[in-house]
Amino acid sequence: MTLGTPLISPEFRANGRIEIYGQHSLCDGSDVTVARAMPAILEGRISTSQWNRFCDDLDAALKPAAKMRKVMLGGMIALPITFVVFSAISFITFAMSSKKSFDNWDPWNNNGPQDSAVGSFIFAIIGAIVLFAGFGILICVSVKSKNSISKGLRQVCDETSARHPGVSFHVRYEHRLWSSSGWGGHHGGYYDDGFGHHHHHNNVHVSTTEYIEIYVADAANNNLEVPTATATAAIAQAIPVPSAPPKTDYDPEAALGGGGGGGEKKKSPGERMRELDGMKSLLSEEEYQRKRVEIMSDV
Repeated sequence: MTLGTPLISPEFRANGRIEIYGQHSLCDGSDVTVARAMPAILEGRISTSQWNRFCDDLDAALKPAAKMRKVMLGGMIALPITFVVFSAISFITFAMSSKKSFDNWDPWNNNGPQDSAVGSFIFAIIGAIVLFAGFGILICVSVKSKNSISKGLRQVCDETSARHPGVSFHVRYEHRLWSSSGWGGHHGGYYDDGFGHHHHHNNVHVSTTEYIEIYVADAANNNLEVPTATATAAIAQAIPVPSAPPKTDYDPEAALGGGGGGGEKKKSPGERMRELDGMKSLLSEEEYQRKRVEIMSDV
């Protein structure tokens, strides 16, 4: 399941995912990097050089992860060893002190052995404090480093998204839960049959994976082809463009047969009046009255 997903504009849909390699390999000495293969959904939207620059910026933001992994591994090894060394020193000190005390013990003078346990185990106490304090510091440093790396990844995604309209990159976290079961742990006590009881246990494990999610506009989701420069030129050539704009002026004089040119026979005033009445809806009141007066003057 994926948690913490913000609202995305409805015209965008998730279409791709960029994996981050090496984020779960604690003992691996390799760097934490992103997958370099360009997702198919980005073909034609981002050039190869722009994609390589984006991957380089993501790798630069992930660079502290490898260093933090080495610090965590070193701390997980050094802190227990420190505790064991301090405990060994405490045990050796206690043994030597006890031997010396028993060597000087005189039972006839009631000079019993001196109790030096607290002083001897002071090193073990110091080792335990160093162990728990060290692990606490490692956890705090790890959380701070992880937040800093996530912030850097989000900044790279935001800057790249701003340079490419229609494409959006977002940092996501995927949490996976799985369980393991087994038998173990002998309980005290017996049943009536005289046999001991082994209980069945279930262990729940959690794994968090960080990745980059790609959102593109709906046009890409619907497989709509984005017009290129060549396609635009072909469309422009296919549309005929007239050499001169069409004539839009309406000449009521020619329509009514009153013009002097054209070599056509002049219509009678009655015919012209009937035609004028038929075109009354196409003329303004002023034009209608003017043409009516002209026709009447020819009678």
